[in-house]
Amino acid sequence: MGRKRQGNKGSWAELILFVLMILCVYFIMALFDSSFTGDSGREWGKYLRGNWGGAIIVLLLFWLYLCIAKLLKLRIPRLPRQVLGTIQLYISFAFMLGLLKETGWESEWTLFLPGSFGQGIAHFFVLNIGTFITLLLVIGSFILSAYLYGSRILQFSLPSAPRIRPKQDTERPRRTRRTPRRRDDSYSNHRPENILFMNNIPVPTLKPAEYDEDDYDGMQIASSEKMLSAFDRTLETLPPPQLKPYEEEYDEPVQPSKPVAEESAIDIIDNALALIDSAVPDIQDTKKKPVPQKEQKRTRRRPLQPVTLPEEPQDNTNYSTSITETAENEPVFPPPLDLFGSASKPVKEKDSKETLKMTEKQGKAIILTLKNFGISASVAGTSSGPSVIQYQLELAPGTKVSRISGLGEELAMALAVTSVRIEAPILGTHYVGVELPVQERRTVTFRDILESHEFEDSTARLPLPLGAQIDGRILVQGLEVMPHMIVAGSSGSGKSTFLNSCILSMCSVRRPEELKLILIDPGHVEFAVYEGLPHLLSAPVNDAEGALKALQWAYAEMEERTSNFARSKVRNLAAYNRKLPKEERLPEIVIVIEELADLIYSEEIESVIVRLAPKSGPAGIYMILATQRPSPDVVTTLVKSNIPARAAFTLSSPADSKNMINIPDASELTGKGDMLFRNTSTPQPVRLQTAYIEEERISDFVDYMCSNLEAPELLQF
Repeated sequence: MGRKRQGNKGSWAELILFVLMILCVYFIMALFDSSFTGDSGREWGKYLRGNWGGAIIVLLLFWLYLCIAKLLKLRIPRLPRQVLGTIQLYISFAFMLGLLKETGWESEWTLFLPGSFGQGIAHFFVLNIGTFITLLLVIGSFILSAYLYGSRILQFSLPSAPRIRPKQDTERPRRTRRTPRRRDDSYSNHRPENILFMNNIPVPTLKPAEYDEDDYDGMQIASSEKMLSAFDRTLETLPPPQLKPYEEEYDEPVQPSKPVAEESAIDIIDNALALIDSAVPDIQDTKKKPVPQKEQKRTRRRPLQPVTLPEEPQDNTNYSTSITETAENEPVFPPPLDLFGSASKPVKEKDSKETLKMTEKQGKAIILTLKNFGISASVAGTSSGPSVIQYQLELAPGTKVSRISGLGEELAMALAVTSVRIEAPILGTHYVGVELPVQERRTVTFRDILESHEFEDSTARLPLPLGAQIDGRILVQGLEVMPHMIVAGSSGSGKSTFLNSCILSMCSVRRPEELKLILIDPGHVEFAVYEGLPHLLSAPVNDAEGALKALQWAYAEMEERTSNFARSKVRNLAAYNRKLPKEERLPEIVIVIEELADLIYSEEIESVIVRLAPKSGPAGIYMILATQRPSPDVVTTLVKSNIPARAAFTLSSPADSKNMINIPDASELTGKGDMLFRNTSTPQPVRLQTAYIEEERISDFVDYMCSNLEAPELLQF
């Protein structure tokens, strides 16, 4: 029974190894984008090349090597060192490909793609230490991988000083030493197998010499004092060795022992890895005398003293964002809604009937087009928004969703529309969404959002009116929750209008002592209308040098605030302000950059943004970064890593859309405020129609705030 169970266990292990080997071959073929792997293999290949780069083939080949060796029951020498060397070799290749990508080298072969891993490492080192030092690090990484595999190219050590030995007495008679020959093979065969032979224990060398048979009893076999006791006891029980006659006799003085070279750092690492391979610690080699250390004076560190703040009742301020009017003899805040224009006109009944007929006609055309491609579906419902209409399709049982995902161009040609976006599936449902542009776009005004119950019921301190969804609901989110956002869109897509609506929304619900703005506009024209706004911390910044100084000031302010939070034992600005009197509370700061592409080429500005993003949210400092070209060299991986909230308007290429929101759908938007928004709370991008506000209304708002509130004390950057 025992043998059967052991045999079954071995067969199952071989089957698992065979399956793992097949999977490895499959992944290697998918990495080369082979047609034999199918659609799933292409997706796996895109994932491996996009995230881990072409260098992942090193790990896959090592995986295949291990599986084959285990199946053939071959011995794998130095397995831990091979594993460490292979991982280091993968990091070296990924690092090298990322450095080549940073220097502008492009290759048509997809195997040379560095992936986000290699490109992120190379970009970090190039940004901080430069290209030349990064190249040296790449070479050092390859050398380290070669050493882990067992190469001796790094074996070196400093010569040690010779040991000084006192002179011997010249009158002392010289001793003669007779060393027998080595024992023959018959004697070596009696060596016990359970004895450890240390590499560092010197074994006496036996030389031929002449002897007499009478002197044989007095001879002793020279042995080292460092031999293990077990080995000595075994030698005593063995028969005496049979020695060959001496050929010559020599007489020489005892020479002093040669100095032992000191161990280098590489030798120490090599010994440690050898111990891992053998799993037997070498006590005599590793045991060393402790080096006496100088006693250091211990200084008692003075603890941080908490800030003593006067006790005040908790802030019971209602952060409701509803805008109402006050008495005429007092400064009006929040501002009246009339400053933002009139509300949009309701839809006429005649227009709604025509829209219903067009909806039914397009629904039938969609079902017929899908039927021509062998897909059976039915229209389960529709949702009509300001700019698009969504058809909710229910597929027949057994139909793959991937079959309908690639039919966007065919549906657009059949329906004679500019673009078709397919959402498969709709989040939270079992339907597939087909989104078409409406014939008559309905404008969503800024006042419509301010009057909506979603905005009035919002408890956010800094509400952002993102826009109207496909089903007509208004989406409002607080900037303090995000806490940063990237906005991208080409010219005429509605990006600048969205930024203006965000600024007006925050300024209309927060007073100047509660909110401060830093507006950075390299183009000199977008934020000039806000000159003199009481919420400004400084005049709009229009050059790169002023932008760098403003960001550095914000970084210093963040460090000061976080240190105050630590002394007060609070976590964020809201908890800190509750402990302060109302007149001493710190304002929230919002930094708005209109065109990031004009500033990001400065390494200092990118470095400040990367350092500011992780910790500035709890300190009450937020950023809104906008750009027309969200390519990987503008919206870098380091910038995106700490800014999850992203708004994408119409973009010029699917590659820019993927860099922003991880899908190419932003290149198919209709423009004029049509936007895809993605955040941590929305796993899939949400399609929105942003609010529109005229420039004259912005000027009226600024004039109203300047006439009713005091002029601010501006900082100079």
